Amino acid sequence: METEAIVEQLKSLLAELRAKGISEDMIDSLIGPGADYRVVVDGRGYLLLPDCQNMKIRLTPMERTLYILLLRYPEGIPVDDLYLYYDELLKIYMAQTVYDDMDAAQEAVGALVDDYKTTLYTNVSRIKKKLTDKLGQKAAAPLLITRTDGVYRIPLKRELVSYR
Repeated sequence: METEAIVEQLKSLLAELRAKGISEDMIDSLIGPGADYRVVVDGRGYLLLPDCQNMKIRLTPMERTLYILLLRYPEGIPVDDLYLYYDELLKIYMAQTVYDDMDAAQEAVGALVDDYKTTLYTNVSRIKKKLTDKLGQKAAAPLLITRTDGVYRIPLKRELVSYR
């Protein structure tokens, strides 16, 4: 309960600063950069953040599939080459879902890598929203999927990631 009171007090102070015309950039500079968090990808649908009071962030099987794939490639994956990872995505997805319907899994992964990229963009946005809703934009930054020059990657240090 004490932590919640501190958070509420901090929110109130931040609102007061905004009301006095302090810019978001200035507020961000006060808060500082996002920390490097340990991340545990568990088999039950969660990203666990042991350094944030064991916070749990629930991801759908497709969101976890995409996140796990990008964690495997620290250098990132060009968005236009995602289809080259279809087999790997399918294998990850089958391990993340409770269903054994291969046709449905192939269709779901196919939608993720199709030329329209609607499913890809939707999943990236949902992951970002879940992380920023729990942590805030600044603190979530190292965990977010970023896109630079058409390459998707997660800037998180890989030595901080574990699986269970």
